[in-house]
Amino acid sequence: MSQPAITDLFGATATFAGTPKTLEIPLTSLPALTGANPTALELYSAIISYAHTWFAANADTSVMGTSDLTISSPITRNGVAKTQFQYSERFYGTYSAPTFDPNAV
Repeated sequence: MSQPAITDLFGATATFAGTPKTLEIPLTSLPALTGANPTALELYSAIISYAHTWFAANADTSVMGTSDLTISSPITRNGVAKTQFQYSERFYGTYSAPTFDPNAV
């Protein structure tokens, strides 16, 4: 299996331009977002959730990343019952000294 494409992890209309090196993720790429002006945290969580869906559907060991979701409820946060969504992302590269290098993913 090949590694994920830009659109697999960032949405159907996401693009990466080589000069200048720019990742563009239109809001339409992330269908979970429904508001016109999402917060930074909403954008970040929508990207993680979108990528998690791809990893869950492509669990082949040749893919150099995995994602797990753990849901816990109720969790008390600031005195209020909440549901916790915990994503665990793992990336794999050639074995060497244990230093994370995003370019080796």
